[in-house]
Amino acid sequence: MRRVLFSPGWLLRHALALSLVVFFVYMGRWQWTKGESSHGTLQNLFYGIEWWIFTAFVLYLWGKMIIEEIRPTAPKLADGDSEAAAEVAEQPTSVVLASLAASPPDDEDPDDAELAEYNRYLAALRERDRV
Repeated sequence: MRRVLFSPGWLLRHALALSLVVFFVYMGRWQWTKGESSHGTLQNLFYGIEWWIFTAFVLYLWGKMIIEEIRPTAPKLADGDSEAAAEVAEQPTSVVLASLAASPPDDEDPDDAELAEYNRYLAALRERDRV
């Protein structure tokens, strides 16, 4: 974990996040003091708040990236996909590939001669590559 977060890529991300936070805080304070001055407007005060929101957003994303790097999560599947994924995960890769190659697509027209010829050509290429 420590090695990953101190890699050159992560050090650059840390430096970028820290510099953005410092810049946004500075800009927020500047806008706030500008809004409180005699020439300031309510718009300056709102911009000051907006810069602080940007700061919070950078800190949130920075923390989220660190957490995802430390504890990567598996992609979430739909309810129906989880059963199919479990079945596929139990089988060796060669079995899965063979079953995919053996089952033709449902939308294939059996009377299409050009498609059948193309499929024979692809099968011949596959056999040639196997040898």
